[in-house]
Amino acid sequence: MTPEEMTYLAVLLFSIPVGFAFNGRGPRTRQWGGAALGAGLTLVTCGPHALHSLVTSLVTWALVRLLPRRCGGAALAWTFGYLLFFRTLWVWGWPQPPPYANALQLLLTLKMVSLASDVQERWEAEPAGVTSSERDELIGSVPPRPGLGETLCYSYCYLGLLTGPFYRMGTHRDWVLGSAPPGSWRLVLRRLRWVPVWGLTGELAGRLFPGGLRDPRLWGWGFPRRLFAMGPAFLALRARFYVGWGCAEGACLAAGFGGNPPESHPRPGWGATRPCPRHKGPPPRPELWDFAAIRTCSPRDTERARGVGAGLRGWNRTVQWWLVRYVHARARGRGPALRNAWTMLVSAFWHGLHPGIYLSFLSVPLWLAAEGALGRLLGGVPKIRGVLWRIPPGIYTMRVFEYLSVGFILQDFEATLNYWGSIYFCLHLLPLFILGLDAVLKPGRGGGHPKTQGEGPKFKGEGPEIQGEGGNTPKFKGGTQKFKGSAPKFKGRPK
Repeated sequence: MTPEEMTYLAVLLFSIPVGFAFNGRGPRTRQWGGAALGAGLTLVTCGPHALHSLVTSLVTWALVRLLPRRCGGAALAWTFGYLLFFRTLWVWGWPQPPPYANALQLLLTLKMVSLASDVQERWEAEPAGVTSSERDELIGSVPPRPGLGETLCYSYCYLGLLTGPFYRMGTHRDWVLGSAPPGSWRLVLRRLRWVPVWGLTGELAGRLFPGGLRDPRLWGWGFPRRLFAMGPAFLALRARFYVGWGCAEGACLAAGFGGNPPESHPRPGWGATRPCPRHKGPPPRPELWDFAAIRTCSPRDTERARGVGAGLRGWNRTVQWWLVRYVHARARGRGPALRNAWTMLVSAFWHGLHPGIYLSFLSVPLWLAAEGALGRLLGGVPKIRGVLWRIPPGIYTMRVFEYLSVGFILQDFEATLNYWGSIYFCLHLLPLFILGLDAVLKPGRGGGHPKTQGEGPKFKGEGPEIQGEGGNTPKFKGGTQKFKGSAPKFKGRPK
């Protein structure tokens, strides 16, 4: 474990017991105390580089105050433009910030775009028959013009500061103004029960294969061993993410953050999806609240996913929702493949400027399209579909993710292509073969494909859908979203 990872883990473990100190406290204590703690952690880890986050927050607040009806697009351009400047400080002769400042800037970018877009939507689509004061009492609501103090408190709240989860200002206000559920060690320990296992797994994978994909001996190995090398590398990577996200969710549970009544149907990142008054008076037991709003990742769903689309739905759910809501849904008038490619391009830019990241992320739409084509090809062959369905879940999905993670791990353009070339670009050629076969057989079907269930991998339950070929995206009317189809529901006790 590197010193950087030790710092992240120390911050997360410190945040868990601190969360219980906010139980039963008043709104001002939760709001300003949480922000003061977050500002202190920012100064300790980032030092003077914390000024970048402060500038980002202040300018976004000014845009929201001055341009409430157009602040969504303005904030998007401002935050991503500043993110580009932040990533190229060396060009201007400025010192390079530490990785903690980069993590803070990434999450702050999502928060500020979400804040500005929510304010703009409130101005554009005020619900009929609901007064402004009544709207402020609803779960997940944002004020028409957030104050400077409220914006800074949302920006620097210690929960999710460096590792996520992402959450909207409405979720933060619910914790501050509502009757937040009390923290529960039982819920925290239940969420953390697999963290030591994943931590040990990541350490073992890193120690047994210390060189990883950068091992110079790799080029002397045969094809099977080179193909196997990407497995331990991705295992060590995702195990570290599972540990960080699990601890971050544990800190939220300890503070009672992100809890909503089940009738509000909360979803990761989005928070409450149905209007519901904030609870007043003594809060019910923590077990009766739904904490889906801060559920970042489900390792079980990711590891057992059937398909790339399903795996993405279980991975970093709150950020996936942000991408769907503010990027994918706005790419109107384009086909599913182009919308998916645009979303992955924005996601790659958000993650960094390293060319290997773009190679990996822009390969995802290829697989999403191939999975949609495969569903059409097998639509009339139920026996083959049945055989494939009996394959243990996650077997093929994790192999694809291992292959796609190479660019994220190596980051260098030439190194990524050299490794993929050493295994003959096998998992680029396979989806291309599926798409080619689908195109060749298309005329034999009367000029069209039969409609099949699960025609394309879809991001469901977390906003508009990212689809494979052949799907439709729900449309926006009056600034509000209309969702059709089923969505995974989070009821009862958080898992």
